[in-house]
Amino acid sequence: MSRRVRHRIRFWIASFFGLAILAFVLHRADLPVLLQRFEDIQPVWALMALGASAMSYFFMGAVLFELLKNLEHGLPLGTVLSISLVSCCVNYLMPVGGLSGLATKVYLLSRQRIPPSRTLSISMVHGFLTNTVAVLLIYLGFFYLYGHAQIHAKQLGAAVFVLSAALIITWLTLQILVSASFRRRAWDVSIRTAHRIAALIKRPHWIVPKKAEAFFQNFDESMILMLQNTSRLKRPVLYATLDWVFMFLCLKYSFQAVQYPLSVKELSVGFSVGIFAGLFSVTPVSLGLMEGTMAGAFYLLGKDYNQVLLAVLLYRLAYYWLPLAFSFALSRLVFPNLRIEEPAFDEESPGAPPS
Repeated sequence: MSRRVRHRIRFWIASFFGLAILAFVLHRADLPVLLQRFEDIQPVWALMALGASAMSYFFMGAVLFELLKNLEHGLPLGTVLSISLVSCCVNYLMPVGGLSGLATKVYLLSRQRIPPSRTLSISMVHGFLTNTVAVLLIYLGFFYLYGHAQIHAKQLGAAVFVLSAALIITWLTLQILVSASFRRRAWDVSIRTAHRIAALIKRPHWIVPKKAEAFFQNFDESMILMLQNTSRLKRPVLYATLDWVFMFLCLKYSFQAVQYPLSVKELSVGFSVGIFAGLFSVTPVSLGLMEGTMAGAFYLLGKDYNQVLLAVLLYRLAYYWLPLAFSFALSRLVFPNLRIEEPAFDEESPGAPPS
């Protein structure tokens, strides 16, 4: 069985698993009441939720646009926004710790003559700006949920474990960004580990030392160039913050649309739980998991399950499913030959990947 066939099988198994969870979540609701309240959705607030979603994706792409410009790889804004949206939505479909989105971004930017080592440095800075905010929001939301709702010890223990892992990853990313010596040590450890794994599976030719060192040198130079003038990061930081603000507003307007407004603190709980589910999802687009965990979090705060579930479904439609459909159409229009696979590079290119 080929690798592509195995990937498809895993994808469909995960999809059916997510659909089963979603069916269970919907089964817990009063469907006649849910359908009746669906008819009462306020179209103006629903459109505002869609607008907030669009602005969030715009500023997400604006971060990438500014980082590329800082590395003297200026591209048209429309192209960068398309690359950002497509890579983000691919990451929703195949949530592998962000690797699928990164691979897509590397591939699409390589078609614009940007080396993958530069893309990696840009992605690390972009990821640090966005994921650091995400981790802080997750912590704040869980602390509020713990103080205002009943959480079992096992649930709390699992949350603390995952949150601790997220904090450690954030710290490691920060060290790689700011410390050249740590960056070198981390790279050496990674290469030794890769050599051992390649030798263990009898594929030592996968790691080419010359290419690996050239890749690291290019990556290291990109990091130094990007961070030597921190004032150039002001705009990316601002745009990353606005990305999260509009994402939160999309959730807020979704609750307004179903005529069930909540306080900012209460919304923060469901928002952080949704981020948590998205970061560690095992189903495509967090199918079933995000709906269930977000609605469950609001229910633990004493809210009406039918109302919060309807708001969460509207939020998911506005922020995930419609952008996903749009990105699929966009990828066929702007990138007609898009394939999610490793691009080919010349072996002597300093930007070529190490394996």
